[in-house]
Amino acid sequence: MPQVHALVDAASLESLPDSPGFSSSQAPASSFAAVDNTKDWQTPTVTPMVARKYAHTIKPGYTAVPWGAKEKITASVLKMGTFGAVFSAAFTAGRQQLLDTRPHYGTDSAAYGERMGADYARQSTQAIMNGGMSAILRDDPRYYVLGAGHPFKSRVIYAAERVLITHKDSGGDTANIPLITGIVASQALANGIYPEQDRDWTRVATGSLGSIASRMATQQFKEFGDDIRQYLRHKIKKN
Repeated sequence: MPQVHALVDAASLESLPDSPGFSSSQAPASSFAAVDNTKDWQTPTVTPMVARKYAHTIKPGYTAVPWGAKEKITASVLKMGTFGAVFSAAFTAGRQQLLDTRPHYGTDSAAYGERMGADYARQSTQAIMNGGMSAILRDDPRYYVLGAGHPFKSRVIYAAERVLITHKDSGGDTANIPLITGIVASQALANGIYPEQDRDWTRVATGSLGSIASRMATQQFKEFGDDIRQYLRHKIKKN
């Protein structure tokens, strides 16, 4: 019987940074991996799926498309056009409006619009600064999910520390200067556009620390989001 070969081009994948959840042992050892359709066949090599070009979160088993300076800037701008960004600004403004907290624009409908606009401007500054600084410093601003194959504690720590540590384009880790710079810049912007009674440089410092802590919590949802969804689907299906 003639042999049938499944050829997998690995050369095109070698330049793509792998998610921490994807084992390099899964990658083909040579330029092409041949699988023979014979009695003595071996398990076909698993080829990683490629994530969406502008995905900010890379899941285990997916390979990220390399981002140059243009892609990093574009990704940060596109991020601000998502439903999540608009909803976050609307929710934050609603909470501030309900409690009548800083910024003190008042409690009427116009005040809500001002609060939402201010928070959206703050978020935009953080995102674009993060993308711009990542382009300059050649860092990768994406979050790579560690995945269920790792201990729970390790995943919690990893998700939190990724606010302070990021991937370099060339491989390895470095200080997450782009994100920290973006957070501080966004707080400074807010301090400049808020009502005069709310302008306080001490609050820029405390607000920056609060944003870092909030981002650490958000990262946990990125890390465990799929696990939570699978658990809920299982519970619903079971019931």
